[in-house]
Amino acid sequence: MKNFVLKLTGLGLVMVALFFTSCGEDPIVVDPLGPEISFVADPGFLNADSEVILGEGFSVKIRMSKGDAQLGNLLVEEGTSKLATGRMTIDGGAVTTQNALVLFGTDKDGVTYSIDIAPSGTEAVGDFTTYTFTVTDDSGETDAVDIVIETTEEPGTPLSQTLTGVLLNQAGPAGTGGLKLADGTGTGSANIGAEIRDLGIDCTVTLPAENWRAEFGTVNGANMVKVDVSQLENFSFDEVTKKEVISDIYTNNGVALSDGVSQSPTCVETAVTDVSGTVAVDDLFVVFANNNYYLIRVDAINYVADDPATTANEANGDNFVFSIKY
Repeated sequence: MKNFVLKLTGLGLVMVALFFTSCGEDPIVVDPLGPEISFVADPGFLNADSEVILGEGFSVKIRMSKGDAQLGNLLVEEGTSKLATGRMTIDGGAVTTQNALVLFGTDKDGVTYSIDIAPSGTEAVGDFTTYTFTVTDDSGETDAVDIVIETTEEPGTPLSQTLTGVLLNQAGPAGTGGLKLADGTGTGSANIGAEIRDLGIDCTVTLPAENWRAEFGTVNGANMVKVDVSQLENFSFDEVTKKEVISDIYTNNGVALSDGVSQSPTCVETAVTDVSGTVAVDDLFVVFANNNYYLIRVDAINYVADDPATTANEANGDNFVFSIKY
């Protein structure tokens, strides 16, 4: 009889345990499966520590997968700080929310993003910067990947010189009208050291009307093209630091120029090659001479009035001011 009662008692305890197990809360997951994040190795996207040229941005593609809970947000950090949203785009679109980026809809179940990161403008050659991408799910579990970017110098040969030169109206005093690009020295228009020369005046214009033609061309075997800036994306004269950039512009982005003549005050004509034509401030040209490629920018076109006390046009102080790189 006693054994039977004990059996009933044991059976009752089992039923109670089953009752509370079936009617209570779900069991607590001791070791939840968190989210996963990884770089995708696709052409055009970095997926490991890399070198990036100073002033350029980079792109990564990241894949995020959920674990036991849905994905919650993505945080992008530069060093120990949140990356400014204005410096990144996701799938080609601007980030209009805060960083961390909150995930919605089907993205919460897993998503792949292409992220473009623009340079800060404060990098220096030799800098190492860590970019960290952290995904957090709705239960607070996280996973992260990072990439170290070394800022490097643009490849190529550094420039020899950056200087300024003044080219005077060749109808002026003797010793004017030519320019040596290697050192920015003004010379006579017939000087063998000059690469470019001014085309002088229009001898058919009667004074006191303006007669300076404000054009120039090449001499002594030099060749010149006008730079077609419409073919150069985000080009800046000030940012040119390598010889190869100039030679590439000469070869691939130069507009051929026609030959012409200069005129003296007495209408004596002298042949001039590669005449610039009408020139405006900020126009760019590349001159090839003496195994150098010279990139020149027109900084100023100065018309200088003659002395009203004189009757002749002997002053001719008109001039171009050039910035020169080679």
